[in-house]
Amino acid sequence: MAYIGQQPFQEFTSIPTKDSFTGDGSTTTFDLANDVVRGAENALEVFINNVRQEPGSGKSFTLGVDGSNNFRRITFSAAPASGASIYVINDKTNLTAIAPVNTDFNGAELVLDADADTTLHADTDDEIDVRVAGNDIITIKQSSGDGILQIPTDAKDLQFLQADGFKVAEINDGGFLGIGGNSNAAGEIRIFEDTDNGSNYVGISAPNVTTSRTYIFPAADGSSGTHLTTDGSGNLSWAASLSLANDSNNRVVTGTGSGLNGEANLTFDGSTLALTGAMTVSTNNTIAFRDSGLTIGSNADGDLDIVSDGTAVDSINIESAGGITLDAGTAGSGIIYEDDGTEMMRIHNSSSDVILESKVSDKDIIFKVNDGGSSTEVFRVDGDVSALLVASGKELRFADSGEKISGNGTDLTLNSGADINLTATTDINIPANVGLTFGDDAEKIEGDGTDLTIAGNNINLTAVADVVVPANVGITFGSGEKIEGDDTDLTITSGAKINLTATSDIHVPNNVGIVFGGDSEKIEGDGTDMTISANNLTIDAAADISFDAAGNDFKFLAGGTEILNITNSSSDVVIKPIVDAKDIIVQQRDGTSLVEFNDGAYSKFTAMAYFPEATLTDASTISWNVLTSPVAKVTLGANRTLGAATGSQAGQFVSLLIIQDGTGSRTVTFNAAYEFKDDTAPTLTTTANKGDLFVFRYNGSKFLEVGRNQNLTLS
Repeated sequence: MAYIGQQPFQEFTSIPTKDSFTGDGSTTTFDLANDVVRGAENALEVFINNVRQEPGSGKSFTLGVDGSNNFRRITFSAAPASGASIYVINDKTNLTAIAPVNTDFNGAELVLDADADTTLHADTDDEIDVRVAGNDIITIKQSSGDGILQIPTDAKDLQFLQADGFKVAEINDGGFLGIGGNSNAAGEIRIFEDTDNGSNYVGISAPNVTTSRTYIFPAADGSSGTHLTTDGSGNLSWAASLSLANDSNNRVVTGTGSGLNGEANLTFDGSTLALTGAMTVSTNNTIAFRDSGLTIGSNADGDLDIVSDGTAVDSINIESAGGITLDAGTAGSGIIYEDDGTEMMRIHNSSSDVILESKVSDKDIIFKVNDGGSSTEVFRVDGDVSALLVASGKELRFADSGEKISGNGTDLTLNSGADINLTATTDINIPANVGLTFGDDAEKIEGDGTDLTIAGNNINLTAVADVVVPANVGITFGSGEKIEGDDTDLTITSGAKINLTATSDIHVPNNVGIVFGGDSEKIEGDGTDMTISANNLTIDAAADISFDAAGNDFKFLAGGTEILNITNSSSDVVIKPIVDAKDIIVQQRDGTSLVEFNDGAYSKFTAMAYFPEATLTDASTISWNVLTSPVAKVTLGANRTLGAATGSQAGQFVSLLIIQDGTGSRTVTFNAAYEFKDDTAPTLTTTANKGDLFVFRYNGSKFLEVGRNQNLTLS
């Protein structure tokens, strides 16, 4: 159906709500019962002692979010007086959208600032232009599927700046990418490693130089063993490495003159002196390290002497990239540790078993670690009591930190990240009146020789077969709560609620229902359909209630007769009455009809539907979106042009009030989209502060003038 003015608003609002408060002279914030979904504080009517308050920042009150992030909290600029009566009318508590409306700019500019020189536009097909201060600075487009970001002005650069103005990077018109260029730090390129390995990187940064430098890499790949060299002007090339005759294997040069030679059995690579074959040190001679006091030598056959400053070495450090082998030679002799000539410990073999043996009577083998810089005992093998002793507060771990045994000198603690398995061929005995505690003393199994008591918060029974309770013997919970069977019926008795908790479905057989009170209140399924029988059915949810008909219709019946149907048609929602010649009526709480969708194919509103007057932005070319502002006004600040209206719909009626400013004599040039009588545009009233009102009807291509009223006094 055709309509006058703006297209009808595409949402319904709920009935206005009223909130009442009383001032205490100090409180400035008050929370409403319902959200304000549109219009902010301008949607509210706020009264203090029946005096309406002005909304907005710097005015009487503003609207914001409450502690639950709901748009419900009003904040007064000054606390209402003690005893003051406060009430708030909210007519934007709910909105139900019918259908969205798309806006097509059709190539027009989207103006972003007050002087209209910063815009976003697409006046060229498949291209977005960003304009700042009247100039196009960035163009975004595509070429063969590639995204292109282009600076449309020649000899200009693309710069990336931090918030403090420091330049991070620059794509220069000179054909290079610049990094940095600020006084705070040199520019740097960082190439990060795979995040599976870590967050380290390799960086390339410029040093402090006296002049700019450019290094030009060689065009060829080079060959194995060559290195990069420079000609002193930044040109890099590949050069062969310097070689000496017979220098393979890093041989030590032993010859003289131009024909240098190398010893094949003695090599040095800059850090390691290597010898191929044996080295013999003559009798009574030594190998000295650092000075003559630290030596390795032999004074007699079969003995190796390691001496430090003339005495036995305090410590010997042996480092190997592979294994370190200690071979005592004669079976049974072993590796002996002595202290000042006294044998303390021996490692030897017995039938290929390795024996670590303390040789001092009643003494221990102690295992210590460096814990945060302190020598700390973990455990010992006690020679006096022949036992393995774990230090107080330390742990015996199995597999990982979740499986351990620890003690504090009083209690023994067993920890496991999963099961603790006890395997025995006979009973595991716990003394009478000594319980098995789970968690704390509140969860316990204990026997006194007659009765077994299981205490706990929750007791969970898990079995791979039945847990059998004899007939007429029940499971009692507290008093008055019991489960008992008589071989026929199972009776569950409770003095209050019966709560069912399951991680999967609770199954009820076909044609077996759940009855509430009598058979008149019942839920039952037959394997295909679910039937809920009741007098009144109440659904109460703390969050959303979702209905999913699996692609079928939602049907509403009264006394078995379908009266309303909601269905899906290509994702459009279709609401229709099923009874012929009947209407859809929307009413207020008191029964007053608001809207009637009549079977005669028309809609009837009880009260007037109106569109608020919009103020257009004064500019050299005035833009008018008649979809969002069908009733509009504009005050002329100079001679202007009225551009073709956008958002128009065929059959739409719109109106525009053109007002002279305090100077007057302003003119308007109308776009050709506006059609006037005899194809003659009107002459505006020239008197300052006077207005001319024009009404147009859009026929699908032009706005046809249907009425005007000029030289209007507006105040």
